[in-house]
Amino acid sequence: MRILITAQAIYSHLAPLVLPVAERAQEAGHEVAVATGADVVQHIEERGLTALTLPHMPSMGEALRDGTIPPPPGMEKAGSVTVELAPEFFAAAFVGHLASASVPDLLDVAKSWQPDLILHESTEYGGYLAAEILGIPHGALDIGPMAPYAHPAVTEELNRQREKFGLAPVTDAWHPFRAFRAGVVPEDFYPTDSRLPSGRYYQVPAGAAPGGLDPEIAGLDTDRPLVLATLGSNATRLPGGAHTLLDTIIEALGELPVTGVVALGADRDPKQWDGPRRDNVHLTSFVQQELLLRSSDLFLTHAGFNGTREALAAGVPMVAVPLFAEQSHNASRLEQLGVGTRMNVQDVTRDALAAALRNVLDDRSYRSRAQGLQRRSHALPDLGRLVEDAAALAA
Repeated sequence: MRILITAQAIYSHLAPLVLPVAERAQEAGHEVAVATGADVVQHIEERGLTALTLPHMPSMGEALRDGTIPPPPGMEKAGSVTVELAPEFFAAAFVGHLASASVPDLLDVAKSWQPDLILHESTEYGGYLAAEILGIPHGALDIGPMAPYAHPAVTEELNRQREKFGLAPVTDAWHPFRAFRAGVVPEDFYPTDSRLPSGRYYQVPAGAAPGGLDPEIAGLDTDRPLVLATLGSNATRLPGGAHTLLDTIIEALGELPVTGVVALGADRDPKQWDGPRRDNVHLTSFVQQELLLRSSDLFLTHAGFNGTREALAAGVPMVAVPLFAEQSHNASRLEQLGVGTRMNVQDVTRDALAAALRNVLDDRSYRSRAQGLQRRSHALPDLGRLVEDAAALAA
């Protein structure tokens, strides 16, 4: 079977699920190609996979920089306040501009490559539209369960795009996901109103960190709980680089009887760090997050979905400080499930953050519920089953 997978030209949309699924499908004997924008093609080819470049698909960053997509409301304050994801922005950017730009290229690719099945990562609507136009079976790889897929603004924009490409309108907000939706967290992570009959849930295999864990981190004090803190790869691009927030995180960890590890960002040399330093807090530019989470007692996170998924798979409770995008919704869901607590950026002070960290560490129920989700994560079938289930759509 020939399986075409489509993804936004954003590495964080590609790496956690699209690439592992493509690899498993290829191992299962299918012909597989990943179609996306030029910015991330090298990451596909480095994994020994076939990349099909969509020349007119911009990355979100490129579209924001050239003004094609207006910035999300409030984004100029990101890093100093939590910026909530506006459904209207999601609709206009992902369902509107980015999908519309990619559909003609995807139609050309599909006509020449002749896929039997199209899988699109959940924010990439061009693959869905191309599959609908060509009458090819399709399904979704859900990389962001808490995005506003069912909001009326999204359905309205979806129908604008359907009309543009000669398709009849739909009344079902979940139409792009109705045939097959592959999630990578247990079903109970999803709010009840977004649990679909087409939903199937799988576990992503833990990745191996090249070279193993950083020896400096491996040798840190083991007499106290380990708290890992990171704001993700995009934090340094925010106004002010979220520097003030990182300062506060380091100071708060310094107030607690813990061993802290703070990832400052890949382009920040800890030796050049001009912010606070504390004896019990190890500063690093990069950390092997998934590997270190397996021996962490608490995760201080911006609540991006990939890090959230990794922490749940490791049974680690969280204190979530969402920055932007759907991180706020992820953080609220963690709080609802009792596996973490949420703080908005504007509410973070040294004392308030230290109190939140202390509460989650001291209240064993957070850990117990996180471990319950961990067990349910480990009971899910692997990505080999995902490939089988997806291939059945075109059987």
